[in-house]
Amino acid sequence: MSSTARTNRILLLVSENGGSTSAQQGNTRRCTDLLSAKKVAYDTVDGADAEQKEVRDRLFGISGVRGNYPQMFVMVEGLMSKIEFLGSWEKIEEMNELNDLPEEVLTKNPELVTLDMVFKECETLE
Repeated sequence: MSSTARTNRILLLVSENGGSTSAQQGNTRRCTDLLSAKKVAYDTVDGADAEQKEVRDRLFGISGVRGNYPQMFVMVEGLMSKIEFLGSWEKIEEMNELNDLPEEVLTKNPELVTLDMVFKECETLE
């Protein structure tokens, strides 16, 4: 077992009931399928749920993007007080595709961040 603890957690902002197009709903499905396939633990915030409005608005403030779902965030050390925006579906898909680049390309281009690099620090499903 690795000595490095996986303390980050993924937070996914979605819209379960309205507020999103069929394309956004499809992207949300693809995103949750990807997280499940990678066995990454995550929490969701339903942007259409009035009870989660305060958290949704905070996430919109962090991302700078309103009404576009899904949006993926990292809760650093699992804390709601330390949230970083990873991106909307298009960015997540791009980061996932970067996983296929050869290691030497990634080494020569340290600005490239793959989804696996992010998930390496995140909690996993048992």
